[in-house]
Parts: sequence; C-alpha cells; structure tokens
Amino acid sequence: MGAAWGRRALRAGLALGALALVLQGLRGWLAAKRYEFSPAEIAQLARHHAGLTVTLGAAGLDHELAFSKIIVELRKKHPGHILPDEDLQWVFVNAGGWMGSMCLLHASLTEYVLLFGTAVDTGGHSGRYWADISDTIISGTFRQWKEGTTRSEIYYPGDTIVHQAGEATSVQWSAGTWMVEYGRGFIPSTLAFALADTLFSTQDFVTLFYTLRVYAKGLLLEANAFFSTFGC
Repeated sequence: MGAAWGRRALRAGLALGALALVLQGLRGWLAAKRYEFSPAEIAQLARHHAGLTVTLGAAGLDHELAFSKIIVELRKKHPGHILPDEDLQWVFVNAGGWMGSMCLLHASLTEYVLLFGTAVDTGGHSGRYWADISDTIISGTFRQWKEGTTRSEIYYPGDTIVHQAGEATSVQWSAGTWMVEYGRGFIPSTLAFALADTLFSTQDFVTLFYTLRVYAKGLLLEANAFFSTFGC
C-alpha cells in the first residue's frame, strides 16, 4: 500500500513539475514574441471615433458607422490580419451571468480584436483570464466594481478600461453600450469562461458553433498571413 502511494505521489509530482515547465515556457514565449497590434493603437483608434459619436450625436455618426470606419482603418494598417466582410458576424456571448454580442475582427493564439456591446442592460462576473484585456467605449456607459474594493466606477465614451490577467471584477453595461476590445495573452484560455454559460446554462449550441467557427476562421487567416511571409 505504501509503495503504491509513493508511486502515485511521484507521478503527481512529475506531472506538476512538467506543468510548471510548460507554463513557464508559455509565459516566456508570450513575453518575448512580436505582436501585430498594441493596446494603445486600438484604444486611440476607438477613442477617435468615440469622440465623433459624442460630438455628432444621434443625428450624426452612430456606433455602427463608427465600427465600419474602425474596420476600414484596421484593414489599411494591418492588411491580411482582419477578417473579410463575408466572415464578420455578430454572435451572442453568454458568460458570467451577462449577455452581449461580439463581432470578431482578428484572432490568433495570442491576440484578438473584436467589437462588443449590448442593446439591453446586463451585468455579472468579468471572468478571470490568462490575458490582458482592454475595452474602449464608443457609446453608452460601463460600470466596474473591482475585487477588494467597496466602490464601483463608471466609464463613458472615450474611456479605456484595462482588465489585467488574473483580475476579477463585477461588470455592468447600460443598454446601448458598444466598445472596441483588444486581448493579449494565451487566448484559448479565455474560451472556457466565454463558452461556459452556453454549454451549461443556455445550451445554445448554434451560438457555440458560430463562436468556434469564427475563431477558427481567424486562426486560419493568421496561419495564411504567417506562411505568406515565407512565400508559401
């Protein structure tokens, strides 16, 4: 009996050691690699169009037109890295008790850029990720209650909210809040939270299919861009 427990403990220790090595290697890779986008670039672009939205109001540039202009500018700056129009799709997201909608523009193993928002009031848990995520508001308001505090903060068009890897907050969007989101880190690790409510609560497997399909299209686009640099 004692020998058996000893072998199990040894295997568990080896497994934990191997996992630690993998995580350390992944962390080093994420810190050293070159990224296609930067948080500052995405925030500045979104802030510019958020300013136009606020200035012109309902009679001028609305969030949909702002989004279309952002997509055009991103395609100019990052040719071959933004999904084509035929692959752009608004997909519901149910996670942490809240419900929103996203339109994925770019996705890889280490980055994503998407449009996000909600047409109804919603809120819940932010999730805790192995990725840094920043959101710049185009329209509406966003309220955040950080872990370990007793007060929440409200953000308005033009503001950028940064959610660091490992953080958790309470989040709330007012109806008509739309934003541009950039994530950097080990992106597959975010899918568990993003899809949990779909799998275990809503059981909306059509949305699950849409989500996985558009992420796969983003990965294929990035693979094509990568191999094209070698003349393949």
